[in-house]
Amino acid sequence: SSDKTTRLWNATDGTLIKTLRHEDWVHNCAFSFDDKLIVTACHDNTVRIWDTQRGQLKRTLEGHTDKVRFSCISADGNRVISASIDKTARIWDANSGEMLSGFLFNNGANSCDFTPHP
Repeated sequence: SSDKTTRLWNATDGTLIKTLRHEDWVHNCAFSFDDKLIVTACHDNTVRIWDTQRGQLKRTLEGHTDKVRFSCISADGNRVISASIDKTARIWDANSGEMLSGFLFNNGANSCDFTPHP
């Protein structure tokens, strides 16, 4: 959100569960398949990985040179992919924060996703 937060809501009754505070705008967020983690794509050029149960920041992924527009986490929870206006997409190790791969495009990258193997 432009108010520098990600808010977790109870889908059944609409009550606010947790508010995750950021340094700048949040462009996107995505849950892990087990709902234990959430990744956020941020205006401050970072991706953040949060523990949804505690509402605590686990790791900040740094390396993009412009706003991160989109991020998501792999089905096994071990990889994060991010897409940025800096014309790159990056794959990260969710546990160590290490960048594993990077892809350069002609224009800013606005979305990304993982495709599970059959």
